[in-house]
Amino acid sequence: MKTRFEYKNEGMESGYGKIVHPVMPNKLECDVAVIGAGPNGLTTAAYLAKAGLKVILLERRGEIGGGLATEEILYPCHYANTHAMYHLMVDYLPMTKDFNFSERGLLWIYPNAQTGMIFKDRRSLLLHRMQDCAYDSILRWSEEDANKFADWIRVINRMMDEILAPGTYVPPMPSLDLVVKTQKTKLGQEFLEMMEKSPYESVTETFKHPKVRALFLYVACMWGLDPTETGAFLFPLMIWISMHKRQCYGGSHKMASLFGKDIVTNGGLILENAEVVKINVENGKVGGVVLFDGTVIKAKAVASTLDPQSTFIRLVGESNIAPTLAERCKTWKYDKWSLWTMHIATEKPLEYDVVDDPRINESLMNIMGFENEDEVLKFFTDVRAGKLDHIGGHATCETLYDPTLVDIPGHHVSKFQFPAPYDLDGKAENWEKKKKEIEHRVLDLWLSHLKDFTRKDIIAYSSESPVDIERRIPCMVKGAIKHGDYNILQMGYNRPDETCSTTRTPIAGLYVCGASTYPGGMVTGGPAYIASSAIAEDMGAKKWWKTPQFITKYVETYLKD
Repeated sequence: MKTRFEYKNEGMESGYGKIVHPVMPNKLECDVAVIGAGPNGLTTAAYLAKAGLKVILLERRGEIGGGLATEEILYPCHYANTHAMYHLMVDYLPMTKDFNFSERGLLWIYPNAQTGMIFKDRRSLLLHRMQDCAYDSILRWSEEDANKFADWIRVINRMMDEILAPGTYVPPMPSLDLVVKTQKTKLGQEFLEMMEKSPYESVTETFKHPKVRALFLYVACMWGLDPTETGAFLFPLMIWISMHKRQCYGGSHKMASLFGKDIVTNGGLILENAEVVKINVENGKVGGVVLFDGTVIKAKAVASTLDPQSTFIRLVGESNIAPTLAERCKTWKYDKWSLWTMHIATEKPLEYDVVDDPRINESLMNIMGFENEDEVLKFFTDVRAGKLDHIGGHATCETLYDPTLVDIPGHHVSKFQFPAPYDLDGKAENWEKKKKEIEHRVLDLWLSHLKDFTRKDIIAYSSESPVDIERRIPCMVKGAIKHGDYNILQMGYNRPDETCSTTRTPIAGLYVCGASTYPGGMVTGGPAYIASSAIAEDMGAKKWWKTPQFITKYVETYLKD
């Protein structure tokens, strides 16, 4: 194992008194300090360490991973993926090949049965990764909708392959410029036309049957798109995701663990329990960071994966940034809604009570609580207003395809989630007051769709509100799992601000590469991939990775003049 660090520990004065770490030095120097060891921080640090740069990765929590977490939160020997469970763009992630993940034991579970919706009459709809299977399921409800789906999904698949997926790994450009370049092709024109519609309009104009509409509207909006807002260029991605989710075998933390090994074996240093409290800036140039205990780390560059307010207001300081950037950070809108999650441990698997398609029990995700598109629309409207008059959501048996999550034969771990407001009925503290009531409402809904299953079959359960998410991962302000709302003013070249959306910021040597930067949240690796290239270029490091062909083709087709 390589190392590029010399340890000197003379002790230091801090707000906690004199501290002498048995391992951590009080003075360190590096080329790049990366703040936050979530998916983007790990990816950035791994690329740069392998490029020969002296990298320190700093994590506030006691372990790396951030949203890539697999924890024993329920009951001894029962593990749950507490945050990232549905891996959404594995087909395109450049880092899986760059770091040879598959050859090193990272296995992705990719079931054919992907996303189901179960109705009160015990009938169902089921989307599969194989289009013909999804077509057959929709056909049971509407021949017209099934035929519409066949044409629609072919176009969406092409949009993913040729525009959305490759665009995830290329720095953004001003919106008007991008529009001009995108409309070069017929597919690009169709993509822009789809952007002009809201998710609700796209779904209701495409499909006629209320059950089919309900399924597609929920999957389009569950990760943050507003049903009624136009300009949703991620709409095709959300539809595609509903048929192409994967699960990380052995738990999501396995992906984080492999990145950690790459960082260390390539000479990087990972410091956990190392909260950054200041980014040092002198004469408009970054100088390093200061940790909570007084440790000073000198760095030629700093890459922050935190949200805009944390990075620029709290750590850099308002006096070191332009008033326009400060105002942008202060008015940054966090996610329209977060997630509420319940994990349960059971002595037997979940079996859904359906009369038409037993493959529902093979589905990676099942949605329940909605009968038509208007109920889905009202649900999201209420959630945005801070209300939970009606509860519906999606459930997954995590051990159905990953038995490694339990150490007791026959036992299972499952989760139920739904989009949820941070300020419930106007106040965040209402989550604690209504915790038991909401848990019972969720269990009533869930159990009503299960066969031969009662509360006695549940060994233990645990729930997490948007407030709990913020407590666990503070940069997810207000439980914002994407570090910022998906609206037209906070996406693309405007994420988080036009002066730093390409990862470089107005402060020399400071880069942003978290979920609040382009292209956004979820475990896509996009912010980190873009940042790694920029930092390596700026620091004269060798870029050892090759740009995948699908990205090169996109650049040549759409971005070159």
